[in-house]
Amino acid sequence: MDEPVEIELKLDFDPADRDRLAACALFGPEPAAPRRLAATYFDTPGFHLDKAGYALRIRTGGGERIQTVKAASGETAGLFVRGEWERPVPGDEPILDEKSGPLVQLFDAALLARVEPVFTTAVDRIEGPLDRPDGSRIDYAIDLGEVRAGTRGSVVCELELELKRGAPQALFDLARALTELVPLRLGVSTKSERGYALADKAFTAAVKAEPLKLDRAMAAGDAFAAIAASCLRQYRRNEDLLLLSGGVEQLHQARVALRRLRTAFWLFGPLLDGDDRAAAFASELRWLAAELGGIRDIDVLVPRLEEPARAALFAIREDRFGHLRTLLDSSRVRLLPIELAEWLVLGRWQTDPADPDLRDRHIRAFAGDRLERLRKRIKRAGKGLADTDDEHRHEVRKDAKKLRYAAEFFVSLYSGRKARRRMERFLDRLEALQDKLGQLNDIAAAPGLFATLGVEATLPMPGKKERKRLLDDAEDCFETLIDTKRFWRD
Repeated sequence: MDEPVEIELKLDFDPADRDRLAACALFGPEPAAPRRLAATYFDTPGFHLDKAGYALRIRTGGGERIQTVKAASGETAGLFVRGEWERPVPGDEPILDEKSGPLVQLFDAALLARVEPVFTTAVDRIEGPLDRPDGSRIDYAIDLGEVRAGTRGSVVCELELELKRGAPQALFDLARALTELVPLRLGVSTKSERGYALADKAFTAAVKAEPLKLDRAMAAGDAFAAIAASCLRQYRRNEDLLLLSGGVEQLHQARVALRRLRTAFWLFGPLLDGDDRAAAFASELRWLAAELGGIRDIDVLVPRLEEPARAALFAIREDRFGHLRTLLDSSRVRLLPIELAEWLVLGRWQTDPADPDLRDRHIRAFAGDRLERLRKRIKRAGKGLADTDDEHRHEVRKDAKKLRYAAEFFVSLYSGRKARRRMERFLDRLEALQDKLGQLNDIAAAPGLFATLGVEATLPMPGKKERKRLLDDAEDCFETLIDTKRFWRD
């Protein structure tokens, strides 16, 4: 079946900025009048359509009902490239047949007969077409409204830019021009994803890394784009939650997302040679991760202290978070995900790579080489782990985290039963090493952190015997890891 394709860029805005956004001269001399759009999304009680990557809705507006099936066939951090099938329907129940996209080919009739309403959306939309000077045509839609599942609701404030004619560069050029007029952020969640989060009662929970599905025949460049997009998506979703709540776990997962993204830059570094922007992005990500890391260090310590030290440290945390909020609202941080999304699709590493053969190499072979190199680096640095200094052990710990993130990136490439058992064993032993090194790092870093923060506090420090036991345990975990069979080898 030929698949109709939708290429769309989403941008989020503050509700208070809707009228200012609509009045931007880039949208024409007169803002269009808003129209009300309501939609009901359908799925089975077990969310089978969503799990398969499809959304099914019926939207009403202007006296007509349009049924739409959307497939998340390809996505690069805010740039949505999706299959889309639309048809008018006479009533409020979906019609699922050969004209409704691939659902009847993917699911049996008994399952499709169980589809039911899951959540609804209601938005006021201002929309229109834009003919750009470069010859491209873009349809814009400014939506302000709500997604609702039962008694739970979530505000929707998003600008959709859909490419009708021309190259994707036109979407980013327009987005950049608009961000100079109104504060915008990269949008990474569809309305259907917001609705499912509400239906699943997970709409305020910190977002952990989503499982990645890489095809072993995929080119290394395509794999990097998919991995980086996943990391950027995790960061943006947690950034939104962090701005709302200031929560400990939301901050932690935002920082994890940045660390995963930095690991991806390191792993795929050979592909990025010759692209000057890669180094600039890596520097910006390191800076932003450090800003979050300064608060994360405090969050780790607060629960382990007694009053009044706990209150003093928490007050410092609140002050630092105020500074972080200002940074997150700055154009420097808001633009970073948008520019990264553009670069992942249109950067020089894609369009004019220094080594096209390396970019196009099968990802499984590339992954095996990079995992092997990282393991050798840890093996070399971890010798005599108990007798090295704290700073050296900390470096080994950071490399162990890189290896874990890398293994998680590539897990879908090693799907055989034997490889899966090896991977689980390898990751368990890697986690054990990280745990021991983390304990040692906390003991070593706490006094310096308290001194830097000006807080009079101490953590219970291990005696010589306990410290020696921790060091010996860390070395044992290291040796066990190095003796573990590598899952990326046949």
